[in-house]
Amino acid sequence: MTEPDFEATADAFGMLADPVRVEILATLWQLESATVPYSELRDAVGLRDSGRFNYHLTKLTDHFVEKADDGYRLRPSGMVVLNAIYAGSYVDAPVRGGLDVGGECPTCGSALVGEYDAGMFRVSCGDCEDQLFMLSFPPRGVTRRDDDELLDAVSIYTRAHTRRSNSGLCPFCGGAMAMSLVLDADSDLPLSTLVYSDCANCGTENRSSVGFSVLEHPAVAGFLHEQGVAPDAPPWGFDWCLSDDAVTVASRDPPRVHLDVAVDGSEETLRVTVGDDGRVAETECVETV
Repeated sequence: MTEPDFEATADAFGMLADPVRVEILATLWQLESATVPYSELRDAVGLRDSGRFNYHLTKLTDHFVEKADDGYRLRPSGMVVLNAIYAGSYVDAPVRGGLDVGGECPTCGSALVGEYDAGMFRVSCGDCEDQLFMLSFPPRGVTRRDDDELLDAVSIYTRAHTRRSNSGLCPFCGGAMAMSLVLDADSDLPLSTLVYSDCANCGTENRSSVGFSVLEHPAVAGFLHEQGVAPDAPPWGFDWCLSDDAVTVASRDPPRVHLDVAVDGSEETLRVTVGDDGRVAETECVETV
């Protein structure tokens, strides 16, 4: 894992230690211009004291704001800060519970329940309380959606997260992720065959079922599409994403498994082979037994 520069990071956050500076960043974003002239920027912020405005703008320049010949524009680091601000990352997150997500617990068969708390979305069994899914989700994405809209949004967000992770791209920092298949994993999930995705830069550790890890593979996506499954259907709605029941160990050294991807009512099953690197090695359509 890469050791971050804590001192430089603390200095950067210190440069934002005034609401006026954050407002300057937000104003540059909202004006939607490549560059904004000084006078236009000051008028838009609404700060009449030019000395005070200059002081705060100078604190931002060369760090979050770039000065050009014809005005000022956001640097990429400024955009990152605003993304976090508008996502609600620095305010109290809402709480939403008792969400009917559909699907059944693979352990006891009871209905699954969704909840959002402290910036995390979780899917658990309402009876045995097994947790089957967890992922961070921006607070602002919760406050402006009803329950059904929220579940749709989380599903889309989850799939995008998975596409990045399983392509070797850390969804949090952009670093490289190494994947591996583990047959006898020790986890809090009600399954033991997992695909690990570990970031060499930030140290993020993703753990997912074999089904969840292959959900975005083109062969799997194509098969589900042919069976009439919606392209953004939530992963917690597929039995083969929630347990090891559809997984067969083909080899232990090196680790290699078969996963049977099935859809109710279909005469075919897609058999997906996953190798020790956690990636799809081959696929084959077989008749549903």
